[in-house]
Amino acid sequence: MPGSVGATDPAERYELSSGQEALWMFEQLAPGTAAYHVPLAFRLRGPMRTDLLRAALTVVVRRQEVLRTAFREDDGEPYQQVLPPGEAELPLYEVADGDELAAALHREAREPFDLAAGRPFRLRLFRLGPEEHVLSLVMHHIATDGWSLRVLTDELSAGYAALLAGTDPEAALPELPVPYRRYARWQRDCFQGPELEELLGHWAEALRDAPTVDLADGRPRPRRPSFAADRLVVRLDPGLRRALTELARAARVSLFSWLGAAFSLALTERTGRPDTAFATLLAGRGEPELEPLIGYFVNMVVLRTDLADDPAFCELAARLNAANLRAIDHEVPFATVVRRLAPARSPGRNPLARVTLQLRTGGSSPGRPELPGVACEDVDLYPGQHAFDATVTFIEDGPDFLLSIEYSTEAFDAPWAAGLADQLRGLLRAAVERPGARASRLLARTRSDSHPGDPGAAT
Repeated sequence: MPGSVGATDPAERYELSSGQEALWMFEQLAPGTAAYHVPLAFRLRGPMRTDLLRAALTVVVRRQEVLRTAFREDDGEPYQQVLPPGEAELPLYEVADGDELAAALHREAREPFDLAAGRPFRLRLFRLGPEEHVLSLVMHHIATDGWSLRVLTDELSAGYAALLAGTDPEAALPELPVPYRRYARWQRDCFQGPELEELLGHWAEALRDAPTVDLADGRPRPRRPSFAADRLVVRLDPGLRRALTELARAARVSLFSWLGAAFSLALTERTGRPDTAFATLLAGRGEPELEPLIGYFVNMVVLRTDLADDPAFCELAARLNAANLRAIDHEVPFATVVRRLAPARSPGRNPLARVTLQLRTGGSSPGRPELPGVACEDVDLYPGQHAFDATVTFIEDGPDFLLSIEYSTEAFDAPWAAGLADQLRGLLRAAVERPGARASRLLARTRSDSHPGDPGAAT
């Protein structure tokens, strides 16, 4: 990818990347929603220098242009402008107790962004005592993804440690060979012409007459969604992860494909159709120059499965693995695929997929600040809004193996989410015991323990 960071002209307008443009359009259709906010919070215990943390943040914002980028429009056409660097904001608030803190963090997570002002993120510090603080980080997805969150916390940590040691924080951080604005331009230039037509031809064939999975089973919902959502997180047996990883390795498929096979079985059971599809995310950082950048790089793809021939579970996983590899080989910005396929649309809902599956590991997971002499732990925080009907995420977090289910409360309730979690856990256990069993056998075996049930009333 050509280009270097270089200087920017605050008056110059730059194109948005394809993903950014889709998020910008969503923001115009549903202004003020927190469905694409990414909130994190960390409890920090120890002697922390707030002045050095602010100075480290100033360095990061100076380096990473997207953190000081304004998203504006001219006659309905969006563009981005990189604003000049300046002193970063890190307000400090006193809070009396845990209840006041929880309320403040929730407000931060839900507070709308003014993207035109050039502040697509907020960092706030709450003090509970002389050596106890909570750091709140909220970003709009237009400027970040999971990988970027780790880059941000890593750079903040390295900058703070350097300043504390009296050394140059810039020297402690990796060189940025290309800014996000040049990536956006490169992406636009790359996906056009005969090559684009060939890539789109793959998706036209792969998603021809693909079903839109509606797990709500026709439950009436408001014409314009509120995006109100809730989340269930359950802890899975670490031994199950080890067994799944070993089986996937032996079958020469990814762990994601093994998990996706179980998810596909659950979708078939709940919709009554053998042909199902779900969305997932690709990292979108195929070029090494993009690895140290903060920005929105992830790209959505839709994976389709067909159980009409009642395949063995291991065969279904192999099919999904192959489909995922084809998706990587034929990656096109999701918005471009949508424009080409022109599916029927419903306001505020994804036109090709309403359910998503993710596996979050290592670099795709948000990091934690590592400040010398300061202990850090995550603070659970959920904004209560989500853009999809349901998102199932398997999370590898050190020794822990977690299952997170985010679900629209317009369509589902807590018992529904718990039933889906039980079903997925049962299917994975059954698959570990009999990976060669037919899909119908595995479903029959787990049906008595985990079943779809009724979507239930919204909560």
